[in-house]
Amino acid sequence: MQQFRWVGRPIPRLDALDKAVGRTKYPSDYYMDNMLWGKVLRSKYPHAKILSIDVSKALKHPGVVAVFTHKDIPNNRFGLFHKDRPVLCDDKVRYIGDPVALVAAETPEAAEDAANLIDVRYEPLPVVDDVFKAVEGDGAKVHERGNVARQTRITFGDVEEAFDNAEVIVENTYRTGAQIHAYLETEAGLSYIDEKGRITIVSCGQSPYRDKKEICETLALPEEKVRVIIPPVGGAFGGKDDISVQIFLALITLKTGRPAKMFLSREESTISSTKRHMAYITMKTAADKNGKLLANQTEIILDTGAYEGLGPAVLDVAIENCNGPYKIPNIDIKAKLVYTNNYFASAFRGFGAPQVMFAIESQVDAIAEKLGLDPIEIRLRNVVRRGDYGVFRNKIEGSVGIADALEKARMHELWLRRDDIRKTRHRPWIRQGVGVAAAVKGYTIGALPDKGVVGIELTTDGRFIIKLSSTEIGQGVVAAIAQIAADMLSCHLKNIEIKAADTSQTPDTSVTSASRQLYLAGNALRKASEEMIKKLITAFSIATGEPAYNASVSDGYVVSTSTGRRLSYSEAARILEEKGIGREAFGEYEVPRTTPIPGTLEIPHLFYMYAAAIAHVEVNILTGVVKVKKLVLLPDAGRVINPQTFTGQVEGAAAQGIGYAVLEDAKIEQGILRTINLSTYLIPSIKDAPAMEVIPIETTEDTGPLGAKGVGEIGIIPVAPAVANAIKHATGVRVLEVPITPERLYRRLKEAGQNTPR
Repeated sequence: MQQFRWVGRPIPRLDALDKAVGRTKYPSDYYMDNMLWGKVLRSKYPHAKILSIDVSKALKHPGVVAVFTHKDIPNNRFGLFHKDRPVLCDDKVRYIGDPVALVAAETPEAAEDAANLIDVRYEPLPVVDDVFKAVEGDGAKVHERGNVARQTRITFGDVEEAFDNAEVIVENTYRTGAQIHAYLETEAGLSYIDEKGRITIVSCGQSPYRDKKEICETLALPEEKVRVIIPPVGGAFGGKDDISVQIFLALITLKTGRPAKMFLSREESTISSTKRHMAYITMKTAADKNGKLLANQTEIILDTGAYEGLGPAVLDVAIENCNGPYKIPNIDIKAKLVYTNNYFASAFRGFGAPQVMFAIESQVDAIAEKLGLDPIEIRLRNVVRRGDYGVFRNKIEGSVGIADALEKARMHELWLRRDDIRKTRHRPWIRQGVGVAAAVKGYTIGALPDKGVVGIELTTDGRFIIKLSSTEIGQGVVAAIAQIAADMLSCHLKNIEIKAADTSQTPDTSVTSASRQLYLAGNALRKASEEMIKKLITAFSIATGEPAYNASVSDGYVVSTSTGRRLSYSEAARILEEKGIGREAFGEYEVPRTTPIPGTLEIPHLFYMYAAAIAHVEVNILTGVVKVKKLVLLPDAGRVINPQTFTGQVEGAAAQGIGYAVLEDAKIEQGILRTINLSTYLIPSIKDAPAMEVIPIETTEDTGPLGAKGVGEIGIIPVAPAVANAIKHATGVRVLEVPITPERLYRRLKEAGQNTPR
């Protein structure tokens, strides 16, 4: 593998010191003089008609400047795939977090008091809280077009014939719960009119250009009148992919001409923000006597809640990944995305893959047990390799490291000791086990158009400003792009500056999601770097008279390969300026894609992430409490740009996976979320985080920037099935639902007669 000066080194992130000492300004840290405070009145019913909205009392409250309803929104519907979501509700409310009115006041206290004075008359409607009843079609409708937002069926081969010829068949129904993003910084932002008369929104988000588009469309504003800036964001995990406060802020400033600020309390954020889709997955899987997987019949139902959001794409990803990273010749997949009044579901790290991977990895383990095969061996007999055909007969042309990951897992000391670990009993009521799982997920936006632009400006003192609209949501994209740029432009890292996520100053590098920004922005940067190097060499030719083919760049200079003469980057900048050539270069990269499967949006992908995970658990059979003792993660990372950032990304994802597996239980009763803060909705603390070992499986992604590929999501995906398989190894009981709470596991243990110490 080619060596580079900066790529591959564990360099501290460029933003690390400022974040550590509190200098970094997040969206919630922005204030201005004379600003108003915004407060949203939200529905108190999960499903109800709006009969009337009376804002007269609120308008009279001291300090109130304006109150807005749906009548103030020119185009009162928005959404990424289907415009089914109102900015402010008009006909009815569809979940507890739905916004009904917006107050702008001089203080946050006045805004909140006034919101409580708004009189909304409702006619409660039957609550649609069960996806199975919702699809029957004879009950209440969340939307007039019906409760099935999207459905598809995909088949290849003949599953019934495969079942007839199988040695073993395993059939189970799995349920995975909703998960709340619980980012450290809740939704927040500031709006104002800038020096050019533009309504400027500084907010949390994952795509400044997409946010700008939604603001302009709903408020009927020309694009040149709106500017969106996204500073470093205090966590997102997909939860800030959808609009939150941006349109509200723009509306207040548009109507009042004054700056405006909003940030949501933890409770309001938890109630109103998007969630991970609850999933119901029935899977019937067949194998021959050697463990070769023959068929997989799958039915997936995702609860998307009140609105689609990114639900259609989440459904596609669930379909694409329901076979895991395995070759299965015969498949029959039915999938539905269903509206309910439970919440609003959209993007969450893993994007549909954690739900189906829990199912298929449990199935594969169960098949291995029935056949008496080692769980890793059966996986190795079935995993895809480069050049194979994937679930939809799409050729896998990118790098594939899953077999290498499983081979390394098989030789890991934790796996080699798994039988000894299970036999060890420190206390009669404690059982120990070790489980494994594999994972796959596509990165980039699959079969949908996907392109981005990066700009480079050469400063007069010989430095480079990299301009891109990628958002820094904690994942380290700024540091990674800087390292790549330093190697591509052959300069010191200190001479790279990143300017990000400002629609007035940076080109559109598309949305920061789907583990794709390093790949997309890195490739656009490569093209921009090639253009910049051409300009540097042109300046050298002008200065020296030597032909361009005699020159190359090296450590801040353009150097002649024949005479040794050299020109500094700062001198090149002066020449480019004087000759009117310009000191900027741009690179556009369009991600290669396949033709989508009929009836879907974005599958299949061309490029995939892979990982294996080993989990060591302790189970208290008297209480059902599971403690994850150790996690070993083996992600196929392509080339690792920064080992320190890479490890942090994977460990953070794995910790989130532990929450998903055993802890984070969103309680929803009749459409009402009961776990509305972090004292009732429990996320992993440092005491819940086990010892973690991250072992990168470095493949080279030929199409990636310097061989890199996406890695942001893959760390979460195999954790829950690895933990569930470890619990089965420890207790003999297979759990079919996550999170695996003590109550659920205790009931399963008791049903199986496995809760008696011995």
